Parts: sequence; structure tokens; C-alpha cells
Amino acid sequence: MSGSLGLEFYLVVLGACLLTAILSAILTGLGFYYYYRSRVASKLEEELDEYAEIVKERLKEGVEEAGESLLPRFKQEVRAGFKEAISDAIAGGMVEDTVRTMTRTGTTIVESSLNLLLGRKEHETRPGQSGGPGVSAE
Repeated sequence: MSGSLGLEFYLVVLGACLLTAILSAILTGLGFYYYYRSRVASKLEEELDEYAEIVKERLKEGVEEAGESLLPRFKQEVRAGFKEAISDAIAGGMVEDTVRTMTRTGTTIVESSLNLLLGRKEHETRPGQSGGPGVSAE
């Protein structure tokens, strides 16, 4: 009997040691967690905010410097682009085509107005004209 009683004693002692170790680890972990949350985390967040502001200011300064150095070249490129577009438009006959179209439209409006005043119908044609109002001979 003393042999089996000794084994039970050792099992109870072993169980108590394990339970004590587990509870000690849990309480130690909780203690470190609350210490970290109350002291360390707030300091880290403050430092992070400071570094974020520093990075933000440096980035802003870098962008402003880059913009100032590139602005004259950008203006020059835009001016050159406008000059090129205007010269291409004039050389390409775009202005002539626009004037021709505006003239046709104007004559069509005048012709339609005269037809209304003279009592002609829109589909009637004048003698010697092959098409109706607004139809060009080109």
C-alpha cells in the first residue's frame, strides 16, 4: 500500500507543478501584455507619428523641387506643341475646310430662308440647278 500511495503523491505533486507553471506563464504573459499596451505601445505610436511627419515633409519638399525644376521645360514643351499644332492645322488646310463648310452652311440657311419667303417648297429646285438646297456641285 505504501507503494501505491507514494505514486499518487507524486502524481498530485506533478499535477500541482504543471498547474502552477501554466498559471504562472499565463499571468506573466498578461502582465507583459498590459505593460506593453500601457507604456511601450503609446511611445512607439508617438515615434511613428513623428517619423511619418518627417517623411511627409521631405517628400513634399522633393516633389516641390522636382516641380520647380521641370516646370520651365514643361512650359516650353507645351508652347512648342501648340505652335506645331497650329502650323499643322494651317498647313493641312484645316482652316480652308472650315471656311468652306461654314460658307456652305450659310448659303443653305440663306437659300432656305429665301425659299420660305418666295413660297417655294424645300424639295423644289431652281432652273439650272441639279440638286436641292444645300447640295453642292463638288
